Amino acid sequence: MVLASERINAIKAQLAGLSPEQQQEKLQEIVAALEPDEQEQLFGKQQCPFCSMAEGKIPVVKVYEDSDCMAILDIHPANKGHLLLFPKKHYAMMAQVPDDEAGKLFAVANKLSKAVFDGLNAAGSNIIAGNGAIAGQRAPHALVNIIPRFEGDKVAIGWNPVEVDENEFEPIAAKIKAKMPAEKKEAPKPVIKKYDAAEIKRRLP
Repeated sequence: MVLASERINAIKAQLAGLSPEQQQEKLQEIVAALEPDEQEQLFGKQQCPFCSMAEGKIPVVKVYEDSDCMAILDIHPANKGHLLLFPKKHYAMMAQVPDDEAGKLFAVANKLSKAVFDGLNAAGSNIIAGNGAIAGQRAPHALVNIIPRFEGDKVAIGWNPVEVDENEFEPIAAKIKAKMPAEKKEAPKPVIKKYDAAEIKRRLP
């Protein structure tokens, strides 16, 4: 698929007038909707460091690996034992990861979290995925942080609650529901009638 010059100009128009932070957030959103070849045409072919790690080009301390994903020790951890789990295929953010791969990724994250509890005697853990720079994503690749938690550690994850009028809850929920993809319905399984011995004997010629 060719990214036409008109489309590039349209992207530039969407970024015009925004602050650098807003531009970065908007660009992440636009990139998430592009095909990989469109991303390459727009930004040029760049080697993602996490893709290089998956290919063995950058040395890492692996904790887990299978055919689809890898977990490594973070070299700038929030706590000792902080893990980065990521798919081997390149996705710019978690929102791009297909449902089946995301499901497997979080199943592995849950197993790693349990291993952190037992292996490091952690008192708790955080499993965190950021989507976009505004959400704290700093890596150019979708990843999940598994952070061991200990009593008295210096990790701060939280927010100051904002006031929401009770009349806003239903409209907010409606906007989110409207964008949820429809669930695929499975085809009904054929009903196989079972016959007892007497029925089988009766039906035999």
